[in-house]
Amino acid sequence: MLLASIAKSITAAAAVTTSSLHAHNTRSSNTDNMSSTSGAGGSIICAGLSCLDLQLVGCTQSGSDEAIERYDEAIHCAGGSASMTATTLALLMKEQQHEEVHVITKIGPDFAGNTMLEFYRRAGASTRLVLSDESARTSMAVLPIFQTGKRGCYVNLACNDGFTPDEMLQQVDQYFVNDSSAGPLPARAFLFGYPHLMPKMQGAALKSMLENVRDKLSSDDNKVLIAVDLNGVDGSDTTVARSALIPALSEIDVLHLNEDEAIVLSSSSSSATTNDGDERNNSLLSSALLSQISSFHEHGCAVVLLSLGSKGAFVSVTPDAKRLQQLSSSDCNMAMSQWSAGTQVHVPAFKIEHGGVNTNGAGDALFAGFSLAASSWGSKWKVCPLNAGTFASLVAWQRCDSKTRDGEGMRSADALMGMISEQKLPAILED
Repeated sequence: MLLASIAKSITAAAAVTTSSLHAHNTRSSNTDNMSSTSGAGGSIICAGLSCLDLQLVGCTQSGSDEAIERYDEAIHCAGGSASMTATTLALLMKEQQHEEVHVITKIGPDFAGNTMLEFYRRAGASTRLVLSDESARTSMAVLPIFQTGKRGCYVNLACNDGFTPDEMLQQVDQYFVNDSSAGPLPARAFLFGYPHLMPKMQGAALKSMLENVRDKLSSDDNKVLIAVDLNGVDGSDTTVARSALIPALSEIDVLHLNEDEAIVLSSSSSSATTNDGDERNNSLLSSALLSQISSFHEHGCAVVLLSLGSKGAFVSVTPDAKRLQQLSSSDCNMAMSQWSAGTQVHVPAFKIEHGGVNTNGAGDALFAGFSLAASSWGSKWKVCPLNAGTFASLVAWQRCDSKTRDGEGMRSADALMGMISEQKLPAILED
């Protein structure tokens, strides 16, 4: 596997040359040759939390706290929202011209930071927007990947704790510092995660940051999609958990979370308005979950993408048509701006036939795939909520497959859309 082999070679070297400390100020080789003169195409910026993951693959799990457990292999990979979404999308779009993926995250000048930069470059993502703080320490995480396919996580958030909105906006400004006379490609989407693990970017500060990002990256001709992915939502204090997110919902076009996170964020005051025309979807989710999804919409969120694990995902579009129209532009209408208000659909998860499963990053892949489909323009990428959800599920399917997750044998974004168009989909994963 491409990225796994990178991790092994980097770990064996146990050092990175001094020149690589500043290499993130230049674009990766696959973006150097892209022209911004074409009317088609665009870029996606993946921002937020990052950490160097040490995956312990094939862990046993006896159930005893003091048992000596075994694992098959130790692998480094670039983890966290910014890393997972950027590498997933970059690998998906390697074959497509006039498409760029950028990373905005904060790292230190250390082994972990340099290793992550190498992962980004090898996947095909641009690292020129990465912020390196000489006084900071890069975050690291240890993830036991159990033989069941599930995982655990132990993390030191390090420089993520001090990443500020001003630093984020400073890096967004750098997007327009381009060595091409034609300027940068139009920004298609800005993906951010995980606010509950980034104390400086929560509540009103998160809202202000996202509002400023939209203002900087949008124009009359092009509206950027703002998408937020949740992780680390602490259920021990629901008031704190809600205050980190709810004030910013009016600036969030796509919100991704799982069932447990939705329940933690639940509000008893929300109404349970749903699409009565789809009884199957309503029976799939509890009334509490449907009520909370409605509450997210009431607070201004345009689309909710709810991960359901082995049951797939649930897509809910706001009943407010005016909210969707805010994403329309005079030149390039993103797919989501054309969706029917109030639509709710369920998409299944797909089965990995050979059984080699690694679910680390599955939610990030689902989120990244959905945001790509929802924000795209042009006849090739105009998709309905069901197709966007199905595309996202296929992206997660590839990411969970141990044979394709690191790029080798991975189908491109165009190929996945072709599978949907031709209805040549994998077998559905039965819960």
